[in-house]
Amino acid sequence: MTMPFERTRALIETKQFLEQLLAPEDSPGVPDWAREQARKLLRHFPTYSNIEFAHRVLPHLYGPVSPDSLLADAGD
Repeated sequence: MTMPFERTRALIETKQFLEQLLAPEDSPGVPDWAREQARKLLRHFPTYSNIEFAHRVLPHLYGPVSPDSLLADAGD
């Protein structure tokens, strides 16, 4: 059974992974098609603030987002 904090962690780590795929300096050698797919997925991916809101509304499904992640979201 997936716990709320595990679900939140999976969302956060997936977002970070897609961002790394998108940045050539973080992941050299990634094919253009993969970068483009990461860009398309991130376009509609929930922000950290969205995930935190989901936690407040549905705490049995989503855990809290760390304050550090919420600060990083302020730039979006």
